[in-house]
Amino acid sequence: MLLSFGHGTRIVLPSDGGPESAAMPASGKAMSRVAPGAVTSSAPAGAEAGLSGTDLQSFGYMFPDGEGVPGTDAATVDALKALAAAMVEVAGDPADANSTIAPIFTYLGQFIDHDITANTDRDAPAGGGQTTEMSGPTVEPLSRADVVTNVMNLRNGSLRLDSLYGEGPKDTPFTMKMREAMRDANDRAKMRIGQALGGVPGDTIPLPADNGADLPRLGDVIDDPASGLTEADIQALPPEMRSDFVDGAGQVKRALAVIGDGRNDENLLVAQLHLAFLRFHNAIADELAATIPDAEARFAEAKRRTTMIYQWLVVNVYLPKICMPSVVDGVKSSGAALYKDFRQRVGAGADELAMPLEFSVAAFRFGHSMVRAEYDHNRNFGRPGNLTPRATFEQLFSFTGGDNLGQSAIGVASERLPDNWPIEWDRFALDVPLEADHRARKIDTQLAPPLSTMIKEGGPTPEIERIMKHLAERNLRRSHRLNIPTGQAAVAAVNAFDQASPGQQPYEYQVAYAGNAALKMEPPAPEGIAPLPDSVLGEGAAGAALTQGGMIDKTPLWYYILKEAEVTDGDTLGPLGSRIVAETLVGLIVEDDQSYWHEGAGNGDWSPAEAAVGGQAITDFPKMLASCGLMA
Repeated sequence: MLLSFGHGTRIVLPSDGGPESAAMPASGKAMSRVAPGAVTSSAPAGAEAGLSGTDLQSFGYMFPDGEGVPGTDAATVDALKALAAAMVEVAGDPADANSTIAPIFTYLGQFIDHDITANTDRDAPAGGGQTTEMSGPTVEPLSRADVVTNVMNLRNGSLRLDSLYGEGPKDTPFTMKMREAMRDANDRAKMRIGQALGGVPGDTIPLPADNGADLPRLGDVIDDPASGLTEADIQALPPEMRSDFVDGAGQVKRALAVIGDGRNDENLLVAQLHLAFLRFHNAIADELAATIPDAEARFAEAKRRTTMIYQWLVVNVYLPKICMPSVVDGVKSSGAALYKDFRQRVGAGADELAMPLEFSVAAFRFGHSMVRAEYDHNRNFGRPGNLTPRATFEQLFSFTGGDNLGQSAIGVASERLPDNWPIEWDRFALDVPLEADHRARKIDTQLAPPLSTMIKEGGPTPEIERIMKHLAERNLRRSHRLNIPTGQAAVAAVNAFDQASPGQQPYEYQVAYAGNAALKMEPPAPEGIAPLPDSVLGEGAAGAALTQGGMIDKTPLWYYILKEAEVTDGDTLGPLGSRIVAETLVGLIVEDDQSYWHEGAGNGDWSPAEAAVGGQAITDFPKMLASCGLMA
């Protein structure tokens, strides 16, 4: 349970376990904050293919023999910095940057990521041999054995909505109390829903009537005697935990969201998506009231149905939207053979599901390129522009609990989301948009300008703060530090795997590049992925940076995957990106014996028609949002 775990928190297992009062942060894991010496300097032989030796699942490498980006000196870091600088869009959101993908899929990707991974995101302090240290004039790649020994996934890897329900492999009396407080005290079959702050002054247009337009907030929860959580419970926490819930003056942070993963309240769009899933659970619980009168049994069944529908939507709606559909079909047909092979090598006997670093650190960060600089958020912050023409990136990060719901944006703190800020989902979720800019940006090598000056990011030194604010540089430095295989190495490894897999149908990769004049190459052969040619990778300022760093034929995987998508028009990932993302997400479903894949006839044949809500099968996100009153 990662109740207050944010991107700014870096925790590892303590060496001695320690009592809860001394070693349990608010995340609920038996861990402590990073301290010098917490990470070992060596690892057992062969650890790159095994587990961390802890009771938490480590990450592993999908392509353990793939060559990483060369170089450890200042010239390499300078080249990575130059590459990152070249990836920042000059304009905010030019019209030709629009994809055909609805914006909801940008933030659904972030929601999925928080459901399955945590703990690769930060720069650890220097001086202790820290695994994720990535600042400084040089960045030395770690041995892969050290990475898998010392970087633990703080999620269990399965798509079971742990971030929604607050579950995880470890619990303490406090986290159990917090999880109970996340449920509706008046109907224990439901999840608790917060209320927006009404009566907002100013020239605002009322939004459509809505029963609960905010996440549950800590102030309201501790004010509710039926929640079981009191201010005394929080004040009784040990200091290193209490600081997550109490400010410097000793006052409870009343705006803090009481949810299963604090990262889901770091920007307003993910927060509102999390709220939508809470409401979806409650809609299903209402549907079951006539047939399952017992609240606990009804909660369990609502949770099961919510989770299976979510999993089905991830595989059958999300993946075909952001990946090449032919690749998704091939992965489903093979039962995610590449991921299965990875899991057999990395941790077949573990209860938790192994997570490929190539996915978590590189491929699944493609969504950063889809983020817009501003959004037509609702009728107050968008069309008709009653208050502002668009909701800015800064505002969307400010109207969350971490910024006291508006502190940096308007200089006023609130305990709840002001009632002029809830999202209007018809501007984000429609396949046929109401307006041309109701679209995510293309998947390409250009990031919106606010991602180079991100708010809520800091560091102990000006240089670390600069890196943390510049998302592209942070991603590239982290990938180099964690010794992620290059794009070319990943292509070779996928092709070798497929060629060594008897009976496997060839993937239809060739359609991706066909007719794309910018690629300057023949369509790839049917039997494999064709690597991007140097002529394409060498284009522009980014190409100059790659050449400068000796990376033109050994390209950082994250950048390579974005470039591959760019030359296939940016409406889906390219062949390699599609394969890594689809193999991982389908693999997590196939390898989880409690997932929808194993219901009914098995092999993914279960359909949401078997768990209709309001008489309708939830086969897309507009239907899901409509079922819980968030769209017409």
